[in-house]
Amino acid sequence: MRSRPLRILEITHQGDIGGSTNSITWLTDGLARLGHEVVLCCREESLLHERFAAHPSVRIIPFVFGRNPLALHRSRALARAARSRGIDVVNAHASLDRHLTIQAKHLFGGGFRLVHTRRNMPLSTGGRLQGRFVGACTDRIIAVSERVAEAMAAGGTPREKISVVHNGIPLESYREMPEERVLAARRALPLPKGLPVVGMFARRKGQADLLRAMAAVERRSAILFLGIDRDEELEALRASLRLPHPVIYGGFRSDALPFYRLLDVFVLPSVIEGFSLAILEAMAFGLPIVCTDAGGNAEAVRDGVNGFLFRPGEIDRLAGSLRKLLEDESLREAIGKRNREEAFQRFDVRETVRKTESVYLSLIEAKSES
Repeated sequence: MRSRPLRILEITHQGDIGGSTNSITWLTDGLARLGHEVVLCCREESLLHERFAAHPSVRIIPFVFGRNPLALHRSRALARAARSRGIDVVNAHASLDRHLTIQAKHLFGGGFRLVHTRRNMPLSTGGRLQGRFVGACTDRIIAVSERVAEAMAAGGTPREKISVVHNGIPLESYREMPEERVLAARRALPLPKGLPVVGMFARRKGQADLLRAMAAVERRSAILFLGIDRDEELEALRASLRLPHPVIYGGFRSDALPFYRLLDVFVLPSVIEGFSLAILEAMAFGLPIVCTDAGGNAEAVRDGVNGFLFRPGEIDRLAGSLRKLLEDESLREAIGKRNREEAFQRFDVRETVRKTESVYLSLIEAKSES
């Protein structure tokens, strides 16, 4: 048993609007709630910095990352900060952070155990040599899905260095949604009355495929794109398809949760995913889901059980799944109920935090035994 809490440094050069920022927020706060001494290294102008500026127990190191991953003076400063605070574990969350922390540990004697979290499928062209290098220079890699872990192992990272910890969400925020927030969301959008709503909440992630699929759907429905503004390219496609379905662009919403309550079907036709938080949110709100079998999506959605899967670009299969759901309200309700139950059983962010803590502790214990 350890006689003191861990001293943990979470670092990201990103930290703006997005799912990874939410995940890092929940992890950082959760580790602090478990009693660990947590330091957050991020850009001073980032959303993460804003969220933790007044946090009672998380300390912030404002950091200027620059764009050069080989900036040795930044790695030296990071190593110095880690040593001065007696940091036990550093967890890097994005590509630039990985380079800086490897240099801080191995060139400047940071003295910490190093963890990298991979939140998406590896896209680097560095090949197996890079995979072996990262594996050799990192104590543990946390992959957010089995698919991400498999892709990293195929790219040369030793499988024994990879731990899978699925994303989770703070489920208490999804247990009940005040009706006034739902009504405010409804008032904010020109949704036609009486039509089922098919929606996807994302930046540009396959909206065109959803439009193409809806061209083969007879049941008139509203299509809601949250996360993007009116898009001329998509509008030109809609016109060429002569869609009978109205398309509503909701733009970015800092509070997207009540908008899930406006949907009848949630769709995610993205080509690349790690482990989608939007899918988990839709599940928690009891929605049927149609999504690509990309990344870790199939680790949350089982085809024909709690939703429908299709391969990226498989428009006919997407259209068939949409027709099935839109024409059968009882099927939508049954799948939605199943999804809500699964979300609350499997994807509590507190479990994500506990599993991440276990990874950290295992590295410290291994270090003390060596």
